[in-house]
Formats: sequence, C-alpha cells, structure tokens
Amino acid sequence: MLFYLGAGLGIAWCVELAGYVCLTPALPVKPVRAWVGWNWLGLGAFYIAYGLSLLRAPLGLVPYLVKLGMHFGLRWRYEARRTTYVREVVNLLAELANVLLTWGLVWWLVGPLRLQWWVLVCYLPLWAEALRLLAERVPIIFSAAWQLLPHRAIAYYLQRRRSYRPGSIGGRYCCYYSLSDEERAALVLEVLKQRVAADGEVAQRLAYMQAFRIIPQQQALRGGLVRDVARGEVFVHGIWTNDPWLLSGMALRRAPWSFDPRYVARPFYYMSGSNRAMSRFVLRNARYSLPYALFQFGHEIRVARLHFFYTLLRWLGADIERTVWDDGTFQNDQCIYWLKQRLGWDPGLAERRPLYADAEVLAELATGGEAEGSEPIAQQVAERYIYPLSYVEEVLLPQYRKQKEAVHAQFPSPA
Repeated sequence: MLFYLGAGLGIAWCVELAGYVCLTPALPVKPVRAWVGWNWLGLGAFYIAYGLSLLRAPLGLVPYLVKLGMHFGLRWRYEARRTTYVREVVNLLAELANVLLTWGLVWWLVGPLRLQWWVLVCYLPLWAEALRLLAERVPIIFSAAWQLLPHRAIAYYLQRRRSYRPGSIGGRYCCYYSLSDEERAALVLEVLKQRVAADGEVAQRLAYMQAFRIIPQQQALRGGLVRDVARGEVFVHGIWTNDPWLLSGMALRRAPWSFDPRYVARPFYYMSGSNRAMSRFVLRNARYSLPYALFQFGHEIRVARLHFFYTLLRWLGADIERTVWDDGTFQNDQCIYWLKQRLGWDPGLAERRPLYADAEVLAELATGGEAEGSEPIAQQVAERYIYPLSYVEEVLLPQYRKQKEAVHAQFPSPA
C-alpha cells in the first residue's frame, strides 16, 4: 500500500508542479469554449465520490467515536468553527494512522488481497479511503507548500538576473508574483471571468462575485464565515494569493450564487443542501481549476455520506440537521450539537433562526414603516437578510412593489 501511495503522490506532485509553473495567470486571456463532456465528467465524478463515500464510511466510525468520547467523556471542548492550521495537521496525521492501522488489522484478519468476496468487502473501504487521501490531501499539502515559498523574492531575483518576454513562462511568473496580495486576487478574478465569458452558466454565477476580500490570517474561515453575500465578496487569507488555482476554485465554490433562491430554495441545509449544489458546480466546471476540482472530488468522498445519513434520519422522523442560520453561518458538528441539546448541555452556540424565506422578508418589509412613496434600500435589504444584491433588485423589490400596489388598490388612500 505504501508503494502505491508513494507512487500516486509523486505523480500528482509532478503534474501539479508543472501546472503551477507553466500556467500562472496573466492578461489577456481567451475565453474557454464550453464542452458538454466536462459537464458529464463532473457529474460522473460527483456520483462516484458519493458511492466511495458510502463505501469508506466504516473508516470514519472509530475516529468519530473517539471524538465523541473526548468531548462527552473527557469534557474536551471541540468546536469545528474555530479550527486552526495546527489542528488540520493533527487531523492529517490521525487520518494516516487510522488507515494504516486499519489496513494492518484487515491484513491480520483476512490476509492479503485476493479474489474472494469477503476479502474484497474488507479491502474496498480501505482503497476508497486511500483514494480519498490522494485526491483530497495531496492538493492541500502541495498548495500549502507552494504558498510557503517566497515567490515575491524569487520573482524579484529572476527579474534582476534577466529580462523575460511578457507571455513566456518566466514572464508570467514574475509579473504575477511581483504584485501585492490585493492585486493578485483582483487579477485572478479578472482572468477567471474572462476565461468563462463564453460559458453562459458559469459566467452568470460568477457575476455574483465582485472581489476577494483579504482578511487576517488569524481569522478562521469555517462554519459559513467565508463570504459577504450582499457585497459579493469571498474571504481569503493573503498567503492564499500565492496559489491562483486555489483562488479560482474558491471563486467557483463560494461565489454568493448559492444564496439566491433561484438556485437553492430557502431556508436550506448546508451538508444535504447547498454543499451538494456547490460541489456539483465545481466538479462540472473542473476545467477552470483542476487542482481545486481534484480536492473537491476527494472532499466529497469524505463528506457525501453525511447527506445520506441526514436524509435517512429525516425519512425516519429524526431531523438532527440544522438549517443555515439567518447570518449565513451553520453548525458543523450536527451530531454533537444535537446530543448536547438532548443531554441538556449548553450547546456553546446560541440557537439562531434559519435564513428568512422571501415571504417572511416581504412581510417584514411591508410592516417596516417606510415613509409614503419610499421603498427599502436594496443594499440594506441584502445585508439584513443575506441575499445577493442582484436578487433583491431583480426579484424581491419588484415583488414588494407589486404587493404594495395590490394593497393600495384594495384600500385606496382617502382623497
């Protein structure tokens, strides 16, 4: 197993290194012609990941039971919304230890892999987990290593040594990595929007995004605190601009289109709702950020089983999954949160109401006490109720005007 993991890791790193060096973003760029085959390949990858996620589910049972024991038995506080990079490294080491120990246990119980059904049943979850580790963790490790390189210093050094043509590999590298973090983020978004200009669906969804907003490295991006929906901004750390493919993937996944009810009806769940919509979109449009799409494929192998789990529980009459809250955030550890409530523990996070539905927003606006002849300000409505500004302008306010006209027609003002 270690041989195959090492070979896969080496091949993946060589491919990523070639892509990162040779395909540094630069302007101008030609739009990429849409090909329907990418859509079908992406959907196929999504459903393959779903099947592999169910297959590898047994390997996630013991680690989760350990986490439950640490939380409820030892009273250790575990809050995924406040994750750190150190915790991510610990998680990676724990995942490697889990798969290696499980592999050793299976080898001890059934022997080496051979064509017998009970042996295959024991080994298939391990291969699914190994594939998940390669697909999800390799891009993460490579991206982290690439981000830590002193690219700006390297670019300045190369520029002093020789002059590069603007369109050459060296010229593109030096041009991009000589920029400030803010300029890099703006360039990546502009290049991405130019690349998708001929792809109507992707261009329409990226239109919801106006900019990347660079936030302090100490601020964790978890639990839905990853975007400003009303302003169309996606949050990133400054060091992330060292990885333009990471930014491109973030733009595809985290652009605020998922908060437009025309794409995902409100209120909605995250893991069994909006996450699936965003993951399908990223995989169907993998050509715009292959490294991120590879990570997304591996990530789905890890988390897609939760959709099956929550949906099954709802079918059985036990809905433990909380919807996305009215500030756009959500609770990551749904089982822990639910168990703490059942046991009467303080959940640690105040229970918030779900995202407002359109009918609730219109009802509040109708009783908002606006002056005669005035109407709510679109930007304020978008910020208050976590809507994309375009949806407020194109749908909500026209509905508000129509509703107001109907009320005036039914109850005309005295002359």
